[in-house]
Amino acid sequence: MTQLEVDPTTVSAPAGLAGLVRSWGADPSADTLHELTRRADEIIPLAFEQGDDAAELEAQRFLYEVHAHRILPPWSPHWRDYEHPTIVDVHRRAGDAWLARDRRAYGADLEVPTTPKGFGEWATEVCEGHASGVTHPLFDFLAEKATFDQLASFLGQETPFDIHFGDLVALLLPGIHGGQKIELAHNFWDEMGNGAVERTHRRLRLDMMARVGIHGEAYLSDVDGYWVEELRMANMYFQTSSARSLAPQSIGMLQATELVVPGRLERQIEGWRRVGLADQEMVYLLEHVTVDVEHAEGWLNHVIAPLAAERPDMLLEVGIGIMRRLDCALAVCDRAMRELP
Repeated sequence: MTQLEVDPTTVSAPAGLAGLVRSWGADPSADTLHELTRRADEIIPLAFEQGDDAAELEAQRFLYEVHAHRILPPWSPHWRDYEHPTIVDVHRRAGDAWLARDRRAYGADLEVPTTPKGFGEWATEVCEGHASGVTHPLFDFLAEKATFDQLASFLGQETPFDIHFGDLVALLLPGIHGGQKIELAHNFWDEMGNGAVERTHRRLRLDMMARVGIHGEAYLSDVDGYWVEELRMANMYFQTSSARSLAPQSIGMLQATELVVPGRLERQIEGWRRVGLADQEMVYLLEHVTVDVEHAEGWLNHVIAPLAAERPDMLLEVGIGIMRRLDCALAVCDRAMRELP
């Protein structure tokens, strides 16, 4: 059984803040509401001001629990009504405290070019040279040494972000028009398999997960199974795609994704072939090696370049998004090298 293979008849309740909201009934008592607020008042500063690792894990589990279930339609068996004002308030406070920490880390010293050409060159250079890229030792390990179960564990850990990618792109679409919207829509349509249900990227990923023994609903039913670094990655995209004021960061994160992912996936494909997986069983990975290269160029030319020309003052936020994403990915790679070998 791989790390994230779970019995589909069971659902594990996350501990801490996530466990509190998941255990609520339709009409939570005043004591329950008070306990959530009290716990949040304790955990949020520990997590995002004092650097307490256990507190951040609890906070990131809570952020993800709410993001991942709130986006579902009410006819989903996993949908949870997380719109209670107390949950919304605690979720906002946790996200704001995390964002403030990252702004302190990146906003003060980060300098980015303010012309379309200059920013595009900077973004490409930063992404291609970052330590989270294909040169990280993790990808040699996955390609050359990892067992079937180790490859499956890494694939499973990547689920919270990957499985939601189409929804995250869709969240950016409202209010954006012209060539920028066309590029976003092109990316989204690729996620939708160009109209073929069986070719949607979500379906392709679920098919691959089933083949290698990862339960397809673990990203909703077993939140405790994910590393804090992977929850941080998913929450970062949810946060910036959901809040319109953070849309420039989301654009930067998506640009970084398209620039760095293809080479990393090629090494994983090598590893899967080595342990006997056929190409038709990992179409999800093969598909992204091709389309992400196209999207990287499209994002630069049709989304970021027009933004740079019209609102160069927004480019610092785009740059912060790029750096947050890259450094988060590096933390994932480092954690994987500690956990998998």
